[in-house]
Parts: sequence; C-alpha cells; structure tokens
Amino acid sequence: MTNHPRGNKDEIAAALRASRELGPEYDDAISASLVERVDDAIEERVAHHVARQVGAQETRKGVAPNTVRMVLALVCLGISIPITAIAAAVAGGAGSILMVWLGLIGFYLVAVAGLRR
Repeated sequence: MTNHPRGNKDEIAAALRASRELGPEYDDAISASLVERVDDAIEERVAHHVARQVGAQETRKGVAPNTVRMVLALVCLGISIPITAIAAAVAGGAGSILMVWLGLIGFYLVAVAGLRR
C-alpha cells in the first residue's frame, strides 16, 4: 500500500470492485489481503515515525536532561540515609544532620544547574 492518500483510496476501491466481481465466496480472501496491506502501511509509517523520533533525540545533547536529573535524585536519596546515620553517630545532634542535608541539597542544585548549560 502506498503512503499517498489517493493510492490508499484507489486500492480500497479496487478491492471493493474485485469483491463485487468475484462474489461473496472471495470476500474473506479480499478483505484479508486488504487488511494485510493496511497493516503493512501502518507498520511502515510507525517505523518511519519512530526512526524520526530516535534521530531527533540523538541529535540533542546526549541523554535527556530529565533522565540525568532522575538518576542524580536517586543517587542523592540513596546516599542521604547512610550519610545521615554516619553524621548522627559521629557528631550527634540535629545540627550535623541539618548540615548533611543542606550539603546534599546544595550538591543536587549545583549539579542540576550544571546540566542546563
């Protein structure tokens, strides 16, 4: 099936004419053939669209910034619990825990600001 809308209409019209000429006993075969051609055209268009989207993403700066931010956020969250426990055990008190969290937040903000450049 062609990608041109007029070609699609012509093929459908030809299939309908063939169905009328051949009779109802060939309806299943003609409809199966038409569905197969439509499926092929859809697959071709989807593959073209996906290839275009992938190409557009590759031309951007490497990995999408949202992905990098998410990974960075998960890393900060993952190290925050052990660092908080170490700070509480070694230095004790709420002040040391507050300093650890302010440092983690500062690290995250500086890293995210660096991604925007």
